[in-house]
Amino acid sequence: MKKNVIIIFVICIIVGFFISVSAKLVDGQHLFVSPNVINDLQTTIASEKTEIASIYKLIDVQRQELAKYKDTYISDSTFSAQLSKELESYKIFGGAIDLEGEGVSVIIDDGTRELLDGEDPNNVLVHDADLLMVLNELKANGAEAISVNGQRLVNSSEIACSGYSVRINRKFYARPFRIEAIGDSKRMAASMVAPESYGALLKEYGLTFEVKISDNIKIPKFSEGFNYKYMVKSNKGGN
Repeated sequence: MKKNVIIIFVICIIVGFFISVSAKLVDGQHLFVSPNVINDLQTTIASEKTEIASIYKLIDVQRQELAKYKDTYISDSTFSAQLSKELESYKIFGGAIDLEGEGVSVIIDDGTRELLDGEDPNNVLVHDADLLMVLNELKANGAEAISVNGQRLVNSSEIACSGYSVRINRKFYARPFRIEAIGDSKRMAASMVAPESYGALLKEYGLTFEVKISDNIKIPKFSEGFNYKYMVKSNKGGN
């Protein structure tokens, strides 16, 4: 009996000791955390550090832009000149001003040869597809600005057959067709007369195809204007 009392007393002391230690750990916020929780926290911290570094980088870029504009804003005339230069670039690429420079002039006309027996007359006529193929070759070889029969070509320009004429920028033109392009004149001319070029194919069919290099090609501005009905500025991303 006495032995049992001693054993119970010892157990009570041990249990009390562990309860006391556990209470101190809870009060001191020293709680047990699983390895998975620790890994998740470490991943979150690393992600936040990456995000912070990205934000600091963006701040540096914006500071550089701000410094550039502050430097430009030394005087009203300097700032105005900078804006005018940027506006001029937009006008050039948008087709809003007349242009000139070295380039090539290409003449395409219907063929004059006699047709073979049973041959389709369309084989010796210029079609919209012929013009488009030549235009694509010019663009692929560095043409910076192009006009067809004096009509400046822009992103919204259309070229389509309409009977014996071709519609360009909603206006109708008959043969011959003069394509003028500003760019590397030698490169473009070489591409036009190369053995595998579309121009060589047209000449093989008997159509008129001539290429001339010029130091001063003049291309007028796009005269039709732009009328956008459906496009609006996107506010996605806060821009």
